Amino acid sequence: MDREPVPAESLLAPPYDGNIAALLERAIDGDSDETAIEHDGETVTYRELDALIDRYARGLRAAGLEPDDRLCVYVPNSIDFCAVIWACCRTGIVASPLNPAYRRREIEYQVDHADAKAVVVTGSPADHVVNAVADLEAEILTTAPGSDVDGECDSLANLGESGTDEGRIEIVDRADDDVLLQPYTSGTTGDPKGVLLTHENFRVQIATSVSGYSASPLQGDALIVLPMYHITGLLGMLSSLCAGRTLHLLRPDRWDPERVLEVIDEFDIPSFIGVATMFNDLLEAYDPDAHDLESLQRAGQGGDKLPKPVQREFEETFDAPLSEGYGLTETTATTHTLRRSTLGIRAGSVGQPIGHARSKIVDENGEELGVGEEGEILVEGPQVMKGYYKNPEANEAVFTEDGFFKTGDIGSRDEDNYYYVEGREKEMILTAGYNVYPREIEETLYDHPGVLEAAVFGVPDERRGETVAAAVTTTEGADLDEEAIESYVLGELAPYKHPRYVEIREELPKTGSGKVRKTVLEAEFRAAYADGGE
Repeated sequence: MDREPVPAESLLAPPYDGNIAALLERAIDGDSDETAIEHDGETVTYRELDALIDRYARGLRAAGLEPDDRLCVYVPNSIDFCAVIWACCRTGIVASPLNPAYRRREIEYQVDHADAKAVVVTGSPADHVVNAVADLEAEILTTAPGSDVDGECDSLANLGESGTDEGRIEIVDRADDDVLLQPYTSGTTGDPKGVLLTHENFRVQIATSVSGYSASPLQGDALIVLPMYHITGLLGMLSSLCAGRTLHLLRPDRWDPERVLEVIDEFDIPSFIGVATMFNDLLEAYDPDAHDLESLQRAGQGGDKLPKPVQREFEETFDAPLSEGYGLTETTATTHTLRRSTLGIRAGSVGQPIGHARSKIVDENGEELGVGEEGEILVEGPQVMKGYYKNPEANEAVFTEDGFFKTGDIGSRDEDNYYYVEGREKEMILTAGYNVYPREIEETLYDHPGVLEAAVFGVPDERRGETVAAAVTTTEGADLDEEAIESYVLGELAPYKHPRYVEIREELPKTGSGKVRKTVLEAEFRAAYADGGE
């Protein structure tokens, strides 16, 4: 790609302020014949993407959706997903992405809670989608042409072509605090919450991303392997297109580490973001005789904690730094990053707060703690959400009087303001009066050469209150059993930290974004082992 990088400051000044749809205009105007997106062999230029966005925007209007209406998007990573999201931006409609793996109950909850006017699918709607909205006031729309569906829903493309609007759909004016997107939290505790993210939230994050790209030597195409219903993948999509890059998409539900390596090789990808489990798989699939990864200059990791052994092996194998970052859906992704930290990478740290974010560590009374002291991580800045949708009680609980957001994560900071995440406050195991953080035990397990993946969590125990449990997968050829794993941890950590229940499994359950589903493991272990049961 031989294009001039976009100056980040231009994305914050007129005419590119207000509605973030204006941020895409620069790339469309300046790079109209360049490839915008490639997915599974299909490509669209910026000019063609603009036309597709316009067609879908017309379709949404023809379907009766207006600014601030909610639209659930049940579409996997694809060109269509990108176009629907940008069509919502252009028309002021609030998109609420759905996990494409969701089924009836999960779809029904989000569509109902979001007060969505419609759900967009790709192709003919599956039975679980039809059943999910059967008793709701929401219609089903599809990105497929009308000739490709069986009459159960309207085609956005057909509606767009038959619309009465003259000329190109104009961008709807939006203020900084107008809601742009309403993703839902994963619901690991209680029902999923609708997160209200504004145009300002995204604009500052996009500008930060574009600035980092434009000011670095890592010019080139972009790659997204994370699901775009998730905040990290979605922000990556928006930022890449605002920077005028060519974006290559892969579908995480068809995860193929061999294909990822091929795309990096074929398109000279300079960097990408994944989760810990992905990097494990890439290391196992890598063949130096088959894959030329000279273009890869760095990789980033978010989600589950990155095990140090995996980080070391990745960096040694690919001769590229693998650095961590930290952020939440509620903070429009990143708030801390090693890549932008002033004193370089520090193993085990998620880095310093990014330029426009403030962060601190507090105790249970909200008092700020000093260097090296563990407490809850709080963040504040223009990327922090407006609040939760229809949930004033939760809003009151997560915001402090001085405007900081309570992340629920336990961590500490060093003398140079590098932050270290110990784990979720809610994941802390209280066993016989001792506080145990699963991440410390997981790191210990990952140090064992025979352990591939590890998840640690608490199981109710009549005598101790809780006790430690672990589920692991092993490396190929490893000669390990449960007793050996227990003994290993017992030799490395204090006795109260070692897992009293261990299972070696072929695989660990994961979310669509690649995170280990500890709630599933906790339920299974609780049924099998709680209070000493077998």
